[in-house]
Formats: sequence, structure tokens, C-alpha cells
Amino acid sequence: MRSTLILLLCFLGFNTLLAQQDTLNTKAGVLVADDIQIKKTDNRVYDPRKAALRSAIIPGWGQITNRSWWKVPLLYGGFGVSVYFIYENDRLFHRYKTLLDEEQIADEPNQNLIRIYSRNADASRKNRDLVVLTMIGLYGLQIIDATVDAHLKGFNVDENLAMNFKPKFGVIANGTPYMGLKLTIPIGR
Repeated sequence: MRSTLILLLCFLGFNTLLAQQDTLNTKAGVLVADDIQIKKTDNRVYDPRKAALRSAIIPGWGQITNRSWWKVPLLYGGFGVSVYFIYENDRLFHRYKTLLDEEQIADEPNQNLIRIYSRNADASRKNRDLVVLTMIGLYGLQIIDATVDAHLKGFNVDENLAMNFKPKFGVIANGTPYMGLKLTIPIGR
């Protein structure tokens, strides 16, 4: 275990030492490299591809890269709950399967108990498989979350983007006054 951890740390260390620097064109806070827009916010670059790749390698690494630390405990809590229910449903499946086998080899098998044990074993197996699929879905969703979060980190949310409702007063060409609402959506400022 210790040698595996040391090997992993060495690999990650050498990987960062051998990384190449790409030449990036800077335009108004957005870096452009190889047809990918990398958003730069607070002097930090958020790359959606890097976040997705890191989340695919180690769940939660993309969230840490995007500085969304609070999501990691929720993610691992979800994985922990999933593992618990996989274990519990597998235990129940084997328990009912054993009871079913014991009842079938009995001298006078009770058909009602055989049906009950069979249904319970099937239900436990289906629940276990469903939780495995849920865990795979959780893994995929955390990759999507890291990618979308990296895309939206550089999204402009200042006050100039807000819709404004203002009262509008004026006079029509024939001299009739009017009163209404003016909706302003600032685009391209």
C-alpha cells in the first residue's frame, strides 16, 4: 500500500514537471488555445477539459480544481451510501438464497416459503443492481458537474446584464400622451 502511494505521488510529481506550456492568446480575460476558450477569473484559469479529465480519473478532483471544495464531501457521502446499500442488498440476497436452497432440499418443502424467499431474493438482487447503476450515474454526474462548473466560472454576472423595467412617459405623434413600461436588456456592452 505504501509503495503504491509513493509511486502515485511520484507519477503526479513527474507529470507536472514534464508539462508543456502552450502559447495562449489573451483577449479581454478569455484565453484561446486550440479552439477551446479557457475562462480566466481572479487570475486563475478554469479549463473544462482538465476538470473533466481529473474528475474521470479521481472522483472529486475536478471539483477541487474548480475550487468547489464543498461538493467533495457530498460526492463521497453519496458514494459511501451507495456502497453501504450495495453491501446490504447483497447480504440480503445471499441470505434469502441460502434460505431458499435450504427449504427446497427439505423433506417436505413449504411452497409458500419457497415463493417468499424467491421473491425476496429477486427483490434484493434487483435493488443491488439498481444501486450499482445509481453509483455509475453519480460518477458520470460528477464529471458533468466539474465540466459545467469550469465553463461557468468565467461567466459574467455583473449588474450590467440585468433586465431593467422603467416607467416610460411620452407623447404620440398626434399629441396624445401615453404611459407604459420600458424593458431594457443590455446586450453586448
